[in-house]
Amino acid sequence: MRVFSCGSLIVLLFLSVFPFVESAAQVPEVLLYVPDTSVTPQSDHLLLNIYLDNSHYEIFGFQFVLRSSNPDLVKFDFSNGGFDSSGTLTSGFEYVEAIDRAGDQSELWFRCIADVFYVPGHRSGFQPQQGGIAIRVPVAVTATPLALLDPTSLLQIETPTDFSDPYGYSIGVVEDTIFDTTFWQCTDWHGDSCGAYAQLPDGSAGFDSVSVDTTPYGYLDTTQVVLRDGSLTVSYLKCDNDDSGALDIGDLVCFAEFMFSGPPGGSCYPELCDFDGSGSIDISDLIGLVDYMFNSGPPPM
Repeated sequence: MRVFSCGSLIVLLFLSVFPFVESAAQVPEVLLYVPDTSVTPQSDHLLLNIYLDNSHYEIFGFQFVLRSSNPDLVKFDFSNGGFDSSGTLTSGFEYVEAIDRAGDQSELWFRCIADVFYVPGHRSGFQPQQGGIAIRVPVAVTATPLALLDPTSLLQIETPTDFSDPYGYSIGVVEDTIFDTTFWQCTDWHGDSCGAYAQLPDGSAGFDSVSVDTTPYGYLDTTQVVLRDGSLTVSYLKCDNDDSGALDIGDLVCFAEFMFSGPPGGSCYPELCDFDGSGSIDISDLIGLVDYMFNSGPPPM
């Protein structure tokens, strides 16, 4: 017979009523993220905010590559250096650079260091914080209406992306080892000794000797360094066939020429005027546009 003391009984009752609760998910050391943004074709001088959270470490420098998946619509503007650090976490950093990595403005490689050895004095990084703007990236939107047929560009964070503490250690990097095994076959036996070996592609056909090389490498722990892609969507005015920013008689003339005489060319783009949202361009779209412009009919869907 088992006897419980009063204290043990209280503990058992407590555990039955209040079971253990799993701890909250671990907060990542670094979170770098790009927002989902919407603009109009007429927008210019656009600055895209890149946000960064750091939970425990002072960040002394970092780099990332941002790629536009639809460079016909969205490109990075390098006309003024490719970045704006005013009012950001990197304001005052001694080394800040944006590189046109692909050479066609589709990829931006951003790098920064708070304190560099060739600049007198000392500059600290930024302490743990959440929701800070790491840098502002200038982007250029292509206003050609044909580009608006695919109105969204993903903004994807790619390698090299890493973050450094004040001592030069990469934050969230895990070290591992690659084992490279090489198989050899003797081509010149002298009794029990081999005078020459030939390397084999693998060990499936038999081998006389094997060598193993080890190469250390590091990679980002994606639970500790979280990268979140974003997007930029261009919201256009449907049936603004000449990209004037308004629906007017020029759009109607363009669409009528397209319907009855074929593609008009020039700056007329009737491909944007699926007025009723049916998925095709036909006479009902022209009727809807006329009704909207002259009879106060419903606007384009």
